[in-house]
Amino acid sequence: APRRRRPPRSPSLTFGQALAAELKDLFHSLWYFIYENWERILKGFLCGVLLIFFLLLQTTFFVRFAPFGAVPDLLLSRTAAIAISEGEKWGAVFGLVAAYLSQALGGAATGPALLPLLYMPAGYFCGICAKYYLSDSIPVRILYILSCGAGRGIVTAISAAAILNATAGEIFLDIVLPEFFSTALLAPLLYVLVHFAFKPFHKSRALRTGE
Repeated sequence: APRRRRPPRSPSLTFGQALAAELKDLFHSLWYFIYENWERILKGFLCGVLLIFFLLLQTTFFVRFAPFGAVPDLLLSRTAAIAISEGEKWGAVFGLVAAYLSQALGGAATGPALLPLLYMPAGYFCGICAKYYLSDSIPVRILYILSCGAGRGIVTAISAAAILNATAGEIFLDIVLPEFFSTALLAPLLYVLVHFAFKPFHKSRALRTGE
């Protein structure tokens, strides 16, 4: 009977060749991921830049030059602006990050760590309202500013009551009210900056490529 020929053995890879092949596959997978998600990556990078910029302003410049004698909450306005522009997921995630960074770096008063309980819901619900219920107009944005300011006032009042020996009237008149007006004064500027920063992502593909 004729003898069957055995298939030729494939040469075994050395450790270096196997490692190079794995790195090549990893590089191709990473490049494919970046190619498919470059807009999201760029948005995340831009959100991070804006977060650091406004956090530094809030914890340095506006500590010395505070409107109405109170430091404005720039990060809360930024969270609402990003949620209105990019949706509830972006608003909630970056609101949570902003809250912890603000609390950690001294951008918020000492006391109970309540900012995450404000920033994340504010980012989520502002995004939901802008996406499904409310049109993008000046009166609606004023409503966002007033709602966020009211929530910030509640958090500030609770924190102040926990660490200060002051009456409710003193806390409201000397701390909550100045902070509310200080935040509301600068909020429109942040809304405009965020709007123009993310406007290129909202153009159609034909407009972006010039087709």
